[in-house]
Amino acid sequence: MNVREKLAYLPHDPGVYRYLDAAGTVIYVGKAKDLKRRVSQYFRPPEQLDRKTRALVEHIDDLRYTVVETEEDALLLENNLIKQLQPRYNILLKDDKTYPWICIRKEPFPRVMLTRRYVQDGSLYYGPYASVQHARRLLDLMGSLYKLRICAHPLTDEQIAAGKVRCCLNYHLEKCAGPCEGLFGREEYDAQITEIKALLSGRTRQLVADCRAKMQAAAAELRFEDAQEWKERLALLEAHHEREKAVGHGILDMETYKLLKEKSLPRRIEKSEKVVAQLQKDLGMTVAPRHVECFDNSNIQGTNPVASCVVFKDGLPSKRDYRHFNIKTVVGANDYASMKEVVNRRYSRMMAEGEDLPQLIVIDGGRGQLGFALEALMELGIADQVYVVGLAKRMEEVIVPGDPLPLFLDRNSSSLRLLMQIRDEAHRFGITHHRNRRSKEQTVSVLRSIPGVGEKTEQKLLRHFKSLKKMKEASLEELTAVVGPKLASLIDSIE
Repeated sequence: MNVREKLAYLPHDPGVYRYLDAAGTVIYVGKAKDLKRRVSQYFRPPEQLDRKTRALVEHIDDLRYTVVETEEDALLLENNLIKQLQPRYNILLKDDKTYPWICIRKEPFPRVMLTRRYVQDGSLYYGPYASVQHARRLLDLMGSLYKLRICAHPLTDEQIAAGKVRCCLNYHLEKCAGPCEGLFGREEYDAQITEIKALLSGRTRQLVADCRAKMQAAAAELRFEDAQEWKERLALLEAHHEREKAVGHGILDMETYKLLKEKSLPRRIEKSEKVVAQLQKDLGMTVAPRHVECFDNSNIQGTNPVASCVVFKDGLPSKRDYRHFNIKTVVGANDYASMKEVVNRRYSRMMAEGEDLPQLIVIDGGRGQLGFALEALMELGIADQVYVVGLAKRMEEVIVPGDPLPLFLDRNSSSLRLLMQIRDEAHRFGITHHRNRRSKEQTVSVLRSIPGVGEKTEQKLLRHFKSLKKMKEASLEELTAVVGPKLASLIDSIE
């Protein structure tokens, strides 16, 4: 499969792409919010590319990519790969600086420090961190929890035994345990480093549990000063754990992606498969809901009624399959009849074109909207081929046809979160279409109020200027070039 054939299989997800030459050498690394859209931009007609990009494309023989969770992950992964691979066509980010790391030095009584240099000297590096403030907060936390040295003396057993190094001010401030004078053993110090590794790897939960157990043991043995010390450490760890849950680590583990030569299923896909399986179980479906569609109606005081249909496949949005509908047969704000119309239109067309029906249909609304949607499915003769539920927003209750009692899923369950995500996406997509339609109608209304502007002139203006705002900002000369001097002067006078 050549590079252009691979474009069809790229996902609309954040990630990092790598271009290789005929020798299999990586010549360019890039990041993308949408892999398919970004990579496709390189393979436009040559006359649409600048000189440097044309030179790059001429040498592309293969393409590889990696899907990641977020744009931030893509940014950090791109940074790491450019530093490792030094691609020919990447001008920036080749230096050994930029994002910070937390380094545990490979030395006796290791120091823990912030650095922007990743040096393969046997030291352990955690990061890089997108935020230097986050990395500094971690160092401050470690300084509060552990007594670590900051001096650069080579603390070998011979140096310590010879008494060549004296304790510094940090020892007297109780920030360092004084290993330089043999006041703190290597085994005790290494135990601190082990805990720091767990902290930097995100295993805070275990540290919290261990700290609580030591606090309780000290209290039971009436060692109240020790218990108080453990209690203070516990409070720091718990606060850190809560913060990490809220904002994430802001870190991309280099080991996870090391050169990315092995092709593995992205974590996001694995997670989605588990969510789909759990949703099937929670709804009592006989088949896995791999293809889910959700409908939502939008109107303001009965004007410009529209509806949206969003599609999720394997737990992920399939945006190219999204559809919006302008309501044609219903007058005024009648959500029930509008729902029946769009469900009928959607699936009658899918049946006519031989497309596969979804396993699950979600209706945004209560029993009324669900009943009319089910009526449309029954008229089409496919009510027994799909599973349909309603999702009522007020209590986030799942309504199943024929069941007088709603189904309440656990608020923290992955199933309910997925259903809410699908419903919210349908609402967002519908509202966006509704706003665009209202804006277009307002523009048409203003233009049609100008004597001499009919449907063809209006279309010509909108094709050229795209919006009423740009039309108002255009000069008289620009307007004249499109519609002639007489109409141009009238349009130019619009307030």
